[in-house]
Amino acid sequence: MQLLALVLFLTHLISACFPLATSLNTVSCSPGLGCQLKKKDVLCILGESRSDPELDPILGLVQMNSRNTLWCPEEGDCTPCVQVMLTLGLLEPPTLGAKQDGGANKIREQPKGHPKKIPRTHIFLMAETYSSSRCVEVKVWLPYNWESQNNSLESLQYNCFPVAPSGELHLTVFTWPRYHSAGVLQVTHHGPDCTWPNATDAIHLCQVPSLSSSVGLQSAILHVGNIPKGQHFKLWLYLNRTDGFKGLDQETPRLLTGSENVSLPIAQVFPCLCFQVWPKIEDQADTPRTHFCPFANDPAALARAWKHSRLEVHTSGGSLSCFVSAPCDLQGDLVPCWRMEELACQPLHPHLHLVLIPHEPQEFPRLRPHPNLCVQVRRNGSTYLQSCLQDDVTRSQKYLLFQEIQDSQGNSLVQIMEQGTWISTAQVFNTRRTTLEEDLRNSMQLGKCMQIWQEEGTNATILWACSAEHYPRTYWVLIWLVTLLGSCCVLLMLLFKKEAVKGWFKILKENYSSRGMLQGRRVLILYSPDHEGYERVVGILADALTQLQVSVSLELWSRGELGSLGPMQWFHAQRRLVLQEGGVIVLLFSHGSVASCAEWLGWKQNFPRSTFKPDSTFLASLNCVLPDFLAGEARATYIVGCFEKLLPVNEIPDLFHSVPVYPLPSQLFSFLLTLAGPRVGHKQKNSLRRHAEGIHKSLERAVHECQQKYPS
Repeated sequence: MQLLALVLFLTHLISACFPLATSLNTVSCSPGLGCQLKKKDVLCILGESRSDPELDPILGLVQMNSRNTLWCPEEGDCTPCVQVMLTLGLLEPPTLGAKQDGGANKIREQPKGHPKKIPRTHIFLMAETYSSSRCVEVKVWLPYNWESQNNSLESLQYNCFPVAPSGELHLTVFTWPRYHSAGVLQVTHHGPDCTWPNATDAIHLCQVPSLSSSVGLQSAILHVGNIPKGQHFKLWLYLNRTDGFKGLDQETPRLLTGSENVSLPIAQVFPCLCFQVWPKIEDQADTPRTHFCPFANDPAALARAWKHSRLEVHTSGGSLSCFVSAPCDLQGDLVPCWRMEELACQPLHPHLHLVLIPHEPQEFPRLRPHPNLCVQVRRNGSTYLQSCLQDDVTRSQKYLLFQEIQDSQGNSLVQIMEQGTWISTAQVFNTRRTTLEEDLRNSMQLGKCMQIWQEEGTNATILWACSAEHYPRTYWVLIWLVTLLGSCCVLLMLLFKKEAVKGWFKILKENYSSRGMLQGRRVLILYSPDHEGYERVVGILADALTQLQVSVSLELWSRGELGSLGPMQWFHAQRRLVLQEGGVIVLLFSHGSVASCAEWLGWKQNFPRSTFKPDSTFLASLNCVLPDFLAGEARATYIVGCFEKLLPVNEIPDLFHSVPVYPLPSQLFSFLLTLAGPRVGHKQKNSLRRHAEGIHKSLERAVHECQQKYPS
C-alpha cells in the first residue's frame, strides 16, 4: 500500500544539553491531530493482526525515536527518563490505491453510498526492563476536515518512561486494531550513565564519593572522600577475573557513612584488585556503581600476582595436562621443557606451546608424559612459573633427549640436547649417523626409547627419550686417558723432585687451612649492573671468593638460568639455599643501587634515575630485601659493602647500616672474617690475611680501570 503524505516531525530539536520533562506520564500532539492518554496503565497483549479494510484509510505507525531526558519533581533529585516520539502515516485502502492514475499520493473520493469515516486508532506504548514492565494507551484521531489537510505535518510525544542510570529499556509500540500493513515498532534504549552533563548535581544516585589510592611498603590505602551529607554508601573489594568477580576476604560489602581510609595488606594488592562504590538505598537494589581499579598497570602488583600463582602438572589419560591457579588473569604461554639434573629446563620445540588460560585445565596435544618433563609459564622471554612431573631427576634413571628431523625427501637428521643446544650426534657418540638412527628405532621397538612428541605435518619433528645407559659417549674415553696421563706425570714428579714436592705440599696445606674455614660457605651477591666496568669489578671479587672455596651465586654467572627462570624465581631459589645452609647475602652498593632503593622507598633525594636493566635480579630482590631491613631481621643474614672509590660509604642509605658495612678493598680482611664466621683460629687468620692482600691488589687495579673507563 502507498504511504500518504501525513508525516509527523518532532516538535523539539535534540540539543547537546538534555531537556527536562515538565511532567510524568503525559502526551502531547501537534496541531491538527487529536490525542488522549488513558489515565491508568493497561495490560498490553499484542495479539494477531487482521486484514486491512478495503475502503477506509488506516492511521498507522511509521517511525519511533527515543531520547534521554530528566524528570525533576524536586530540585537536585532528578530521575533519568526516556521520551518517546512517534511518526504516524495515513495508509490508503487497497481498493482505492489500485484505481489511482500513476499512483498519485493523495486520497480519492469515497465510493458513492459509502459513509465518510474519521481515521482514528489506539496506540499502545510498552516499556520493559529485566525486572518490570509498563504499558500506556493513547487514543489518536484526525479532525473532521482531515481530507483537506493531506500535506499538514503532525507529531506525537509521550513523557516519559523512567530508566535506571546505565540501564536498558526495551520499547514496543503498536496500534489497535492491528492491521497487516500497520507494523510493530521496537527499539532498545540505553539509559544515561553518571558521565552525563550535570548528572552528578542533578541525579541523586550519581552523587558518589571520590576514590584514590596510595601504596606503601607494608600496605595499600584506599582513600574514600567527598561523601555527600546524609548519604550512606557500600564499598566492595573484589578481584576482577574472567571467571567472575571474587570478593576479597569477605563477600559482605563495607558500609561507609563518611570519609574513610581503607587499609589493605600489601600481599593482597594485585593488578585485578578493584573497588565498587554505590549508594545504599533500601527500596532500590539496582543502583549505579562506580568501579575503580588503580593497580592494573602496577609492575609490583603484577610481580606479586605471579608470586601467588601456582602451576600444577599431572598426567591424564596418557597425556600431559596442567592447571594454573592465579589471583588474576595473567598472560603468558605454557611451554613444556626438558630437565636434566642441575641444568636449566630447556624448551622442547618452538611450535610446542599453549596460550595460558588461568583457572582452566589445559592439555598438550600429542605430548606423552615423561619423568624429565616440566612445564614453564613464560612471557616476553622470562619464566615466571615452573612445575615438573618429578621433583628430583637426579635419583631416577638418566635419559637423553633426541630430535629427529625429517624432510620431504624422506631424509632424517638426528640431534641430541646438550647444555640447552641441539648438536649433531656424531660430536657426542662414537658411531655413524645411520647406525645411530637404526639403533634408535631398534631401541624404540625394544622399549629402551620412548617417543615424547611428534609434530603435525609432512616435515615432522620427532622427539625421543632414551636411557643414557645404552649410549656411551666418546668423551668418557678421553677423560680416562687424561686421568691416566695425569697420574703418570704426578708419579714422575714424586720420583725426581721430592724436596720440591714437599714444599708444594706445605703451601697446599697452608692454603687448605685458610680456605677450609670458608669451604662450602654459600654467598649470594646482589648488585645493580650499572655498566660492564662495574660488573667486571664484581666478577673479580666473586672469583676471588670461589678461590677460597666459597659457593658464590652471582647474576653475572647465571644469565642463562635467569633467562629460563626469570629474575624473581632465580632470586627466591638462591635465597632459599642461603637460608637453608646458613649462608650470607652480600649487598654491593653502587650509584645505581642507591638510586633504585631511593626510588623504591620514595625518598626525595637528588639521585639520578636508576639505569639498571629492568630484568635485573637486584630490582626483583628489593621486594624481599627491604622488608627484612625494615623489620630489623637483616643482621643474621646480610652484609653490606661498596667499592669506596666508586661510591663513598656515607652515601649508602642509613637503613642498611643496621648490618656490618665494609668499604672495599680497604676493609677486605674484615669482610672475609665476617664471611668465615666466629670459628677462625689464629693461624687461619694469618693465612686469610695473606689472601686478602692478593685480592686487595686485584680489586684496586679493577676499580682504577673502571674509574678511567666510566668516570662518575
